Amino acid sequence: MSMIENIDAQISLFLNSLHCGILDFLMFHITHFYCSVFIYIGVIAAFIVIKKKQCWRDILLLVITVVIVIILVDVLIKPCVARLRPCDTAEIQNMLHTVKNYKVSSFSFLSSHAATSFLIVTFTHLTLRKKYLSILLFLWATIFSYSRIYLGVHFFGDVLCGMFLGVACGIVIAKLTVNSK
Repeated sequence: MSMIENIDAQISLFLNSLHCGILDFLMFHITHFYCSVFIYIGVIAAFIVIKKKQCWRDILLLVITVVIVIILVDVLIKPCVARLRPCDTAEIQNMLHTVKNYKVSSFSFLSSHAATSFLIVTFTHLTLRKKYLSILLFLWATIFSYSRIYLGVHFFGDVLCGMFLGVACGIVIAKLTVNSK
């Protein structure tokens, strides 16, 4: 491991070690799509309530961008970088706390969970400008992304880079939305 990979692994091991029974249960469920569906429905409802008839273009743009980011990350970036997940990395896999033998069978860099959640949150924040909704959504995206480290399927750096990609994409599409009005 290089020095940067070693630092990333140590941070990841520390964040992964912050576990207890109730968090095992919560993180295992938070990380799955079925838990996030309620958040996505809430975001769409917020657009409908706040923006009324003008919301459908924004929602469509957001959905298209999320799909593009997922394809970009999962089809292009992950195979090109080919970074093993922490649970598959020989140097640290025996030090990880895992939950219910949860594993993912693809590469690690970068986290599409972090990228898509922070894209949705950033776009929603910049488009709707609702302080408390934004705080709740950023908290959700942070916990959702942290669940990937907690479960041992992403390094801290994977999540951090995914977060940066999501925020950048959210800013770009929000600016495109504002400039096209």
